[in-house]
Amino acid sequence: MWDMDLAEKTTLPQIVSDRIKLYIVEHELKAGDKLPSANQLIDMLKVSRSVVREALKILETLGVLRIQAGGGIYLDAPSFKPFMDQVSFQWKHNEQRIKELIDTRRALELCAIEMAIEHYDLHLLEQLELANKQMEHSITKRKLPVEEDLAFHRALFRATGNQTFFELSDVVGEFFNHIRERHFVDIRNTIVSFEEHKQIVEQIRKKNVDEAKAIMRKHLSVLDVLITNQ
Repeated sequence: MWDMDLAEKTTLPQIVSDRIKLYIVEHELKAGDKLPSANQLIDMLKVSRSVVREALKILETLGVLRIQAGGGIYLDAPSFKPFMDQVSFQWKHNEQRIKELIDTRRALELCAIEMAIEHYDLHLLEQLELANKQMEHSITKRKLPVEEDLAFHRALFRATGNQTFFELSDVVGEFFNHIRERHFVDIRNTIVSFEEHKQIVEQIRKKNVDEAKAIMRKHLSVLDVLITNQ
């Protein structure tokens, strides 16, 4: 057991969490790999069960680890989502932050068009079209195509071929789900969105960057209106 005074002990779980991260790096663990059990970590790090428990909780909150009850401790896939989960509840009530998020999303979507054309993977572009067909199906069934619209934009980010870019844009995109619901209450809006999606894909297939980006700007302009009227 480490001999520390009370002030130092308050930082002990953080120290242990850093040592666990170092273990992950040194052993070149990948997402899905299993880590030593809590008991093994206690023996390895020479600390109490409560300290290890708190350190694991820190890493789980950060999205580094996934702890299964009775099933072990696993390295989770890297993601920006835990960070967004921590701050999004504050941002939703901050007008300036919302405007900045809209600008950020617009920049990401326009950049995604450039990257998708540069990457130009026909299979990924087919996934983009498939997502839009699923949106069309929901429209014909008179269902709000919230998930289908999200799937289309996620497919666009996947079409860039850049996993890190996809993960960053994914958490930003999910922030706007409540706006999607309000927007698609009007069936005319869903039809317009579907048609704009279709035009964007057509221009990407033609490798027409400027036209595809122009349509995307028009497509996203509704965000400014919806935020102003909320």
